[in-house]
Amino acid sequence: MDLAGPEPGRVRDFTNLSFEEIAPQLEDKPGRDDPSLATGDIGIRSGYWYLEGDERAHEDGRFRTLMVKGVEIRTPPVPDIERAIQSMLSIEWQLTAALAKAGLGLAIAGFNPVRDRYDFDPPLNTWERAERAGDRGYDGSHVSTLSYGPDINLSWPGWNAARCLDAARKLNAYAPYIVPFSFSSPFFAGRVWEGLSRRTYARAAHRPAVKVYLDPETFAPAEACGLAHPARLSGEVGRIEFKAFDALISVELLRACCHLLEGICLASDLAMRSEGTDIGLYRRAALSGFADSGIREGAREILAKATQALRTAEKSPAVAALAELEEQMTRESTPAHRLLERYGRTGSMVWLGGLGKESI
Repeated sequence: MDLAGPEPGRVRDFTNLSFEEIAPQLEDKPGRDDPSLATGDIGIRSGYWYLEGDERAHEDGRFRTLMVKGVEIRTPPVPDIERAIQSMLSIEWQLTAALAKAGLGLAIAGFNPVRDRYDFDPPLNTWERAERAGDRGYDGSHVSTLSYGPDINLSWPGWNAARCLDAARKLNAYAPYIVPFSFSSPFFAGRVWEGLSRRTYARAAHRPAVKVYLDPETFAPAEACGLAHPARLSGEVGRIEFKAFDALISVELLRACCHLLEGICLASDLAMRSEGTDIGLYRRAALSGFADSGIREGAREILAKATQALRTAEKSPAVAALAELEEQMTRESTPAHRLLERYGRTGSMVWLGGLGKESI
């Protein structure tokens, strides 16, 4: 967002911020030479932050530009959740300083609060249509270019492919019940939306909730489930990536949601598994959150069993972190309720600042 100028607080995106304008401002960044992170085929995704959006190409396939939706932080692999969070906060601090030099600041929202759509401008050319037809990563780009949420990645040393796949199927099945803990998109097209998560409502039909990365030498697409992908680097074999949460507005909430996923993966008494998407269930959650008794009771069971699994694993700090989520359920509240209350006071549809403390 703009920090100053004629429209302080203005959301900057593909309509008013070109890749060519902002990319040079963010080139001096940490982690550019970190071999543990994939960079993509044209290198845009290098370092510990990078511009995110929809890549456009010329007719011959050469990169033309990126329709910028925002900036993404990623952390290098570390042994535990707390170190990942501290790494992220350090990177965020450096990113904040880099953006400030360009007159920009960070803002958080689960869905672009002021745009009603993302159109391909210009229309997709022949090369782009062919490329997108063969790559699942482009699915739903008209939604993903408007939506924001964390990719929370977990792995366990010693877990084989079967156990990783089972955990991914479990997270996929239970995702509709736990996403309300993150809801942060109660706005759409410059107005208050009818529900609590425009992101979840729009995204469910187009984007995966979970991915799992397996050894490409043993990966057999015909035999593996649709959640599975071949690892690009040896270090990401066994990586389970949860993608269904809305953008998280506090460190405490991020910590709690990470430990919730950990507990679900470890819990042996959560029986549901799925590879598909229950769009109707996601949309029930998106509209009503924990006020929907079915969503609330499902979340209550998951939270209790995840907590017990963490307790059994003697992870006391993780158990303590889940108190944030227990409180939400008790009040039938979500972060979207906080954003709506704040909007009533200030008129702002985004959480100003990064994951540290709100700037205003």
